[in-house]
Amino acid sequence: MTVRNNNSSRFGKWLQMTVANGSAIKSCSVTDYLLELTRICKQGPKERNYHIFFQLLAAGEDLGKDMVVMEPRQYNYIKNSQYEAPGIDDKRDFETLRGAFATLGFSAETQQEIFKVAMGVLTLGNVEFCEVGEGCGLKDSKPARDASGWFGVPVEDLQRSLVTRQLKVGRDVTEAPRRPEQAEHARDGLARLLYGRLFKFLVARINAVLSEGADMTGQYFGVLDIAGFESFEVNSIEQLSINLSNEHLQAHFNNHIFKMELDDYKAEGIDCAQTLTYQDNADIIALLDSKTSILAVLDEEVSVPKASDDTFHAKICKNFASHARFVAPKFSGHRQFGVRHFAGEVTYTADGFLEKNVDKPPDEAPVLFQASKWEVLKEIGAVIAQELKEAAAPGKKKMKTVSSGFRSSLAALMKSLSEAEPHFIRCIKPNQQKAPNLFQAPTVMDQLNCSGVFEAVRIRQSGFSTRVTFREFALRYRSIVPRSVGKAISQGLKGGAGDLAAVKRLVEALPEALSVVGCELDPADMAFGKTKVFARTKLVSLLDKARDMALAGDVVDIQRLWRGHCIRKTVRQMKVTLAEVERWFAENKFYKASGPENTAIHSLKTPEAIEEQVAKVDQLLEKTHRLPVRCACEQEVLKVRRRMLNEVDTLRSITPAMCSVEPLDLDKVITRCKDLDIVSPDVSRLKERFESLKVQVPLVKAMTNAMEGADIEEMQEVMELVKKQNLHTHPENWLRELQGEKVATEMYASMESLKMQRKQEELKKKQHEEAQAKLTQDVNAATRGQAFEVDKEAEAKKKAREEKKKRKSTITGLTIEDQSKILLELMGAMEVHDLGRLEAALNEALKQGVQEKEVMTDAQNMYQNLSMEDWLASKLDEQTKALDVSDNNTTLKSVQNLIKQAEKLQVALDQVQVAKRAVQAKMRVRARATIKGKIFEEVDVEEMGLLDNSFANLADYGGLKNPVHEWRGHKSTSLFKFGDSGPAHMLVHNKADLKDSLTKIPPALESQATCTFHNILGWMYDRPVPEVQRASLMKEVVAVATQDKSLADEIYVQTMKQLTRNPSTRSVAQGWKLMMNLCQHVCPGSSLHEFVHLFLLKNLKETKHNSEVLDSIRQCVADLNMTAAPEKVDQDTTPLEVMLIDGSMRKVLAPTGSNLQQLREIIAEQLKINKASDFAFFHYPDGVGHRLLPDNVALSTLLKKWTKLKEMTGKCSTLMFKRKFLRVDEYLQPGDLAHATLTYKQALWDYLHYPIQEDMRAIQEIAVRIAYVERDHFKQYIEHNKLGQKGVLEQLIPEVVLKDKHRSSVARTITEQYYKLKENLDPNEHRLVTMSRVFSLMQRLRLFGAYHWQGRQVMDVPTEKKAVLEAPKEMCLINAKAAEGNYWIAVDFFGVRFVPVDAEPGNMFQKGFLFNEEAVERVLIWGAKQNVVQFVVSTVNPAMPHLGRVPMTIAMSCPLAVDIHYVVDFICSMKGMAERQKRQALKG
Repeated sequence: MTVRNNNSSRFGKWLQMTVANGSAIKSCSVTDYLLELTRICKQGPKERNYHIFFQLLAAGEDLGKDMVVMEPRQYNYIKNSQYEAPGIDDKRDFETLRGAFATLGFSAETQQEIFKVAMGVLTLGNVEFCEVGEGCGLKDSKPARDASGWFGVPVEDLQRSLVTRQLKVGRDVTEAPRRPEQAEHARDGLARLLYGRLFKFLVARINAVLSEGADMTGQYFGVLDIAGFESFEVNSIEQLSINLSNEHLQAHFNNHIFKMELDDYKAEGIDCAQTLTYQDNADIIALLDSKTSILAVLDEEVSVPKASDDTFHAKICKNFASHARFVAPKFSGHRQFGVRHFAGEVTYTADGFLEKNVDKPPDEAPVLFQASKWEVLKEIGAVIAQELKEAAAPGKKKMKTVSSGFRSSLAALMKSLSEAEPHFIRCIKPNQQKAPNLFQAPTVMDQLNCSGVFEAVRIRQSGFSTRVTFREFALRYRSIVPRSVGKAISQGLKGGAGDLAAVKRLVEALPEALSVVGCELDPADMAFGKTKVFARTKLVSLLDKARDMALAGDVVDIQRLWRGHCIRKTVRQMKVTLAEVERWFAENKFYKASGPENTAIHSLKTPEAIEEQVAKVDQLLEKTHRLPVRCACEQEVLKVRRRMLNEVDTLRSITPAMCSVEPLDLDKVITRCKDLDIVSPDVSRLKERFESLKVQVPLVKAMTNAMEGADIEEMQEVMELVKKQNLHTHPENWLRELQGEKVATEMYASMESLKMQRKQEELKKKQHEEAQAKLTQDVNAATRGQAFEVDKEAEAKKKAREEKKKRKSTITGLTIEDQSKILLELMGAMEVHDLGRLEAALNEALKQGVQEKEVMTDAQNMYQNLSMEDWLASKLDEQTKALDVSDNNTTLKSVQNLIKQAEKLQVALDQVQVAKRAVQAKMRVRARATIKGKIFEEVDVEEMGLLDNSFANLADYGGLKNPVHEWRGHKSTSLFKFGDSGPAHMLVHNKADLKDSLTKIPPALESQATCTFHNILGWMYDRPVPEVQRASLMKEVVAVATQDKSLADEIYVQTMKQLTRNPSTRSVAQGWKLMMNLCQHVCPGSSLHEFVHLFLLKNLKETKHNSEVLDSIRQCVADLNMTAAPEKVDQDTTPLEVMLIDGSMRKVLAPTGSNLQQLREIIAEQLKINKASDFAFFHYPDGVGHRLLPDNVALSTLLKKWTKLKEMTGKCSTLMFKRKFLRVDEYLQPGDLAHATLTYKQALWDYLHYPIQEDMRAIQEIAVRIAYVERDHFKQYIEHNKLGQKGVLEQLIPEVVLKDKHRSSVARTITEQYYKLKENLDPNEHRLVTMSRVFSLMQRLRLFGAYHWQGRQVMDVPTEKKAVLEAPKEMCLINAKAAEGNYWIAVDFFGVRFVPVDAEPGNMFQKGFLFNEEAVERVLIWGAKQNVVQFVVSTVNPAMPHLGRVPMTIAMSCPLAVDIHYVVDFICSMKGMAERQKRQALKG
């Protein structure tokens, strides 16, 4: 990992792949270059050591029991580097590495040995040294033991190789101790040697596997992957070598491009060698890689006794001081030098050059490695031993160095490249931060410059950049000449000389063809070879522009024909589809009258058949929704469809109703069958069951209650009722689900048991009474005549039974009080038509056997009516009208309940929509009364319920698109599935972008709405966004909402959508912050306002534990109450008439609160203009002049001012829509025909109102071209010689030019030239091409595209009229001969010019000043006050020419001085405010 790349390989490689005859790869070899070994021991800031070390540490226990690793911070070689690299998963990559080893045939044992050697290199860095006498020793022996264990070598041998060095004197070998710093160098050198040799071992093994048994000879292709030019804070020999290789490659690249160019010219017989040059870097290569180069000096120093980095540095500074590419250090004492590379200057530090250049391994290395237990190290040791043996062989004079080895391999590489056919790929980094989606232009530009890409482009463009065959050239550009010529050219393309002749004929016609773009053909821009046409970039650009113009007409014809074909196809499909719908309607025209014979079930017999017909019509309706027109009978079809579905639902509800024991369930189905005229045996059985349930449910409940109370008298009463219904004799009439027969049997048994018990009790009581009576008779014989005393207890029981009987009104034992409660609930539910309450109360009444006939009858009737379509429709109409009289809570609740029931049944939908609007209007008025927030302080529960019913469901908002037929849904997040769409996704959180808006907004605002939703996704963490950009997203969203009310409502709906069912807590918190900002800055529209209020209250109630969100919602409520003043909520639209430059008018309906910029988008959408930003609005007061209006002016403010102006002056004002500026360097847009047409008409208008004289020949040429463009109009005047008539010639020539001219002579000249032109031009040429010819001629006029006002120069400006107080006193005379002359003040995109009013064509005098701050004569400051406009310009003062250009003042008197000031301001704001900065500097 480097500061520029998280996964840099840090070595170069050449992959050579040999191919067989069938193009199959038969072998492959890899050659490595410049592995960066210094990284092993030391890394730069924010860099990382090689990934393998971190992969091994991440693997941990997966390495095996014999490989125990520590934390990264415990290894000296990596503790100061970056532990983690972005985008790199070390553990996963280690598994990938193991898999690659296995694929290449490395055994598990070999892999373990490789990993152990790598860990040994890492552990070696932990070995530290201390002074011991004249030598050194180990501070701690454990790291050395660990390292030796990893290497599989004896610890004593490893320790000896580090703390001592071998000295060879002849054949004698002695050991000398090392100082601690020398031991550290030896340790690091050993680590680098081991890693480098292990790397070469792997490359050799891989090459052996990839080329095993294959023939390496034959054709091959190679891929060279090498680092680009490098320049770091500290650059050493590694960077010098890399940059040398890039210099060689750059030279190869330049030579290849240059040679390729020369070969192409030579083959075609074109002499262009003198114009071709290229930047040569041979001197840089000679400085670095030659017999006397820097690297040659370095190689010599390696074998010089007592040489050092200082001696090397001194030599190269002395030897190359005068070299143009060598940069000597400015100060002595620094071992630095610079080289001016092709890519730029790089400063190198010579520290360590000699040590790094030595390529001789230590003599003790082979012995140490061959003593290892690992085969890998043994093999590496054997290779090193062989190299040392070869180096010591007789005849070897020079010591092998890193530099010499690299340069020899580089030379071999360049030889291979020169023999091959090269192709170049340049890798460009978009930024220095290694960040995605970030493009930094300066960074990219530097790389393009450094890599020689621009040099290659320059070489190509210095000659003929485009070269194509004769045939290709003729076929491509034949469309720009007249069709007759183009046809002849096509016929002449027969190969050989014919192609050349055809091209020359084409070239002969090019001057006329290029007049379309206002240019002439330069012969030097083109050359003819043997088979190719050579052309310069300038000419090709002009030809392509002319071709675009020519093809535009063909494109329009193709589009016309294609659109016509599509429309005709659509119409055919439409006829077929509409006929199918009408046929279906005719075949299924049910319900045309009442009665069972008019139902769908009567004709189709089964619910399945009905559903089949519904599915058929659904498919037909889906087709009609894609048609440009709607089916005339669509609404009737929909009504039939809904009723058919109601029939199906009702028929399918009969079966479950037959099993229900709830009487109202059956009553509901019976009522729906009655309403839908469904007659069947099942309905009859349902009615019978309903009547049985009404009787048996109370009976069963009464029997159960009687048994629970063990009241024999009550049982007897219930039994009498059972007998009354003949259920005792016909027990089969009991409904099985109620188990009435079982309950009756149980009650009868219980009653008999109670009777037996009572008889026994009475017998005992009688016996007791007889005994008591006998005793009493014996004791009280004297009182026999007294009256019998009544048994008080028996009497009390009797009275209690009578009292209970009086209180009980139903057979189930329900008291009068409880019955009253049920009846009151029924009356309350009926009053507000609440079906839910009514059903619950009525169910209870029926179960309890309530006998109140009047209330029960009314309740049952209303319950049935609430399922009847006609009754619901009439009742909705009645209650909606009642709202106009009284909007009390009862009426509102009633209408809301009726709406709910009608929507549930899908009936009376037209009345539902009317009622909804009425309810929302009333509730909106009531909500306005609480707009200041009282509703949130003192909550009226009933009021809140009404509001909730009206505005709680955002889907009821009238401004939403139809989720099925209008809203297109979300974009797809995958190639393999469609985006979410439909009602289920429209108002629910989603992470995908929108295809279009959620609400009904002007088409011109659709793209802005989807862009805003994209920003909302970024703000709410629903799409990845750099954190530094996130804060600006909310500002952009709020800014868009404040610009347009329709967009504000769209953004409110988008925000509520993203807050609905959002699973992310963080996203929800961000969403409420956005909602809070919206509530603070913009109020939702009147129709949306209450929906937003209820949305806030609903979430305030439902949010429980998130205090941050709760605080945000409370603040939203408070802020919305402050911004939602009643007068701000209403929105209106204004009908406008806008004039175009040709005098035609366009009607548009614009929001009153919009500004001119938003109105421009609406007009552009209406006119189908793609580039609306080129246009602006102008004030056109009673046809006198065009005054540019600011884009940000509010439409309402403008209309008020114009109304006031008319009252004061009687002058009417018109809003004109036209181009802001016409430029001399533009051409008509072939891809934007509306734009092109309006641009041409504006140029024509400016031409006919031209203020000064021009050359008559140029004017006549323009007039002839105009006549040809409008030949249908001028044909009659030309053929009858009436062109000179008053008012006709003025349509071709400016009035100022025509003045003092002989009209008949001018008309005759134009007529003659017209007939000549007509002969040469193609009559079928597209109108855009002919308009372009006129436009290019007009662009040659001096004041083309300029605003112009007539003014007079003044030399003395009164103080009250000075707008630029700091203006210099020195006045600049426009014309020294006329101190206060009259001039046209012409302002265009480039500057200000002053042209004399009486300027003649031969008198080209004018004085001008540019806006460009780089210009010599330029405008510095400007300002206007009353009728004087001032310009401070930079120019030469004739009185003091020696001072050069100094600020001077030009003052002009003009009634429209303020307009001049504004136009100059407007232009400079478009040009980037550079002049305003100059103005501020001048003020300072």
